[in-house]
Amino acid sequence: MDIIPPAVRSVVEKYLMQLLYWFSDEIYKLLLPRAQNHFLVGLRNHLNFGTLETACAKYHHEGGRGAPVVHPVSRLVRALLVKYLLNLSLRNLEESIRWNLLVKWFVGYAAFESGPDHATLERFELWVIEHQTRTFFDQILNQIDHDFADDRDKSQIGDTYAMRTNAATETIIWLIRHTCQRLLTAWQEMDEAGLAAVRKQLDREAIFGAEDEAKEFRLDQTQRGNRLQRTVAAALQCQALIRAQLAEHPSLPEAQRQAVSALLDILNKIMTDEVSITRNEAGEITSVQELPKNKKGSYRIASTTDYDATFRVHGEKTDFGYNVNLAATDTFIREIRADTGSQPDPVAIPDLLTAQQEYHDFMPVKLIYDKAAGTGKHHADVDKASDGQTQLVAPLMPYDQRSERFAPDDFTLSPDDHSLTCPRGRVSTTAYRSQSGDGRSFRFTPAQCADCPLFAQCRGDQVPASHIRQVFISDHRSILAKARTYAQTPQFRLDLKLRSTVERIIANLVRYHGARRAHRRGRLLCDFQAKMCATAFNLRQWLRRLQRQTQTPPAVPTA
Repeated sequence: MDIIPPAVRSVVEKYLMQLLYWFSDEIYKLLLPRAQNHFLVGLRNHLNFGTLETACAKYHHEGGRGAPVVHPVSRLVRALLVKYLLNLSLRNLEESIRWNLLVKWFVGYAAFESGPDHATLERFELWVIEHQTRTFFDQILNQIDHDFADDRDKSQIGDTYAMRTNAATETIIWLIRHTCQRLLTAWQEMDEAGLAAVRKQLDREAIFGAEDEAKEFRLDQTQRGNRLQRTVAAALQCQALIRAQLAEHPSLPEAQRQAVSALLDILNKIMTDEVSITRNEAGEITSVQELPKNKKGSYRIASTTDYDATFRVHGEKTDFGYNVNLAATDTFIREIRADTGSQPDPVAIPDLLTAQQEYHDFMPVKLIYDKAAGTGKHHADVDKASDGQTQLVAPLMPYDQRSERFAPDDFTLSPDDHSLTCPRGRVSTTAYRSQSGDGRSFRFTPAQCADCPLFAQCRGDQVPASHIRQVFISDHRSILAKARTYAQTPQFRLDLKLRSTVERIIANLVRYHGARRAHRRGRLLCDFQAKMCATAFNLRQWLRRLQRQTQTPPAVPTA
């Protein structure tokens, strides 16, 4: 081509490109009739990509000033869907677009064209995470509702599953050290001169470790305790020095100040949750002891590369990562969100409901859950979040079986809520708010209980005759009474039979869409992954239902 004059070369290239595009069209004409039953063909025929492309239209990836866009948003949108539909990594997605003709056709490339590399695909996905976190999930669900509006009227089932973080856990010593190192790095970006002053005062060996330092697993209990004490003392000194530097620089950019302050709070939480510090009268540290497992704090941080991940304990199984809560009908996932692993399952239920109201303008009639949600508080939270539109259906906690004594339900609360009557008919008007703030404790004095024939059944061995008998009355007593009444109906038992459906959905997400392991670190990124996995599940279910609709039922033979 170098010996061909430029004018002639441009003409040759023009007609050569036309020939290549014609050849590509011919290849696809031969391929597509043989792939009519493939879900990518059905998806391209039924899904309206316009709303997704419009939402992502502000994304621009240019090779240079004035350079044309090589990979338009329309193709990147389709590529991102393929990633989650086929459960591919970014590198595998790059290869699939390059070598798989059906994927290449779906994304929008001619047979001879090169698709985007994994770096381009990652840049687009990170942009979507930052600017259009819910767009794919919500817009596709809206299109599904257009075809199957009846799904909105169905009862929903809620449950959770673990998403394991790809970050490794660390020992307490290295957790403290790495957090201090990140804190110093963050401060260096703000004030390098100030960092030098901080470093001079630090016990650097305690924070960074000596070159010839023995591995922690080789230390005995005493040696490990000494290293922990030295590390904690150095971390507290580092924390105090950085706080002093922050106070001396009030004009620093707010975003950077917040980043440093967040690391200071994380370091403080780690040490508060994990160790007990003893000081003498002069304020000097005399001993540092690791807390027993049952005394450690909640929502414990265990990795410096993913501070959002915590331990999810589910029965005998423990996973380090995130607790993903979802609400689904028997066909589609209606809402899904990822929270830190230590968050109890029912806590996210109100968020699942309010998100549906905010993004889809409706509330489910029923939300069926397991017994973890069977408390008055969770019923009240659902009633408040849905403004009374959603009924929580869950097996109730058997509080009355915890003790042979009279339970709170055996006592009668007056209509004005000011007095409580015991089974013997004696009344108490003395009540105090509980520390939890969700109820009151009524008190019956020893004089009121004297000579009562129900004394043993009411107090048992737990409350001596000389002590006050306290009865806790929840603020959610009336809501719980309604739930208890409904739990006695045949419809309640029918509702609970639907719960097995959600297990099938979770198994599908985990086995076929990569929902078990987090691709990236941080709650927001894991939440996006959960929503895209749910989007892929919904798309496949949508196409199955559309296919069943178009199939002609077999003719019934006549006699």
